Amino acid sequence: MGIVGKKQSFCRFLGWLIILIGFIFTLIIDSFYLANPLFIIGLILIILLAFVTLKFPHDLIKNHRLLFGVISFTVVMIFNIVIFPFTDSQEYFIKYIPTIIANISLFLTWHYTLSIKKKEKIAYVILFLIYLILSICFKLGLLIGQCNIYILIPNLITISGFACNFIAETSMRKKGLMKYI
Repeated sequence: MGIVGKKQSFCRFLGWLIILIGFIFTLIIDSFYLANPLFIIGLILIILLAFVTLKFPHDLIKNHRLLFGVISFTVVMIFNIVIFPFTDSQEYFIKYIPTIIANISLFLTWHYTLSIKKKEKIAYVILFLIYLILSICFKLGLLIGQCNIYILIPNLITISGFACNFIAETSMRKKGLMKYI
């Protein structure tokens, strides 16, 4: 005997873990891609604030998540306004902003991976597609121009995690082991 759906549940968790690994690799590759120390600090600040706001288990943050989200957004906007004069505006809009949006999309994809709520699963798929489009489109010049194939490694890792999770959930829904709320 055993737990019904044990393999599928393990596969869902494995997909979550693979997406987390892809997210970490994405942050590492993007820190080389951005090259400007202010952009790297901004990227880390944004991801750190998003992590604290969404994942920190302290009751104060859980009870006032909207307030912490607004405070985090305000801190990030002030930081971006402060660093804008010290950067090349073309680099800021072509590299930094799409990279930030892609990384936030990937972070939220990872956050919603194990959710069983239907709206969060829809957000999970949409955010994953936004991440892929932004990540591939804005780094295509680097990929084609300099043959840096390593740029695609985080995307491939994340795609495999998404596929692992998606296949497990589809199998669980077909067997009647999982229903969205």
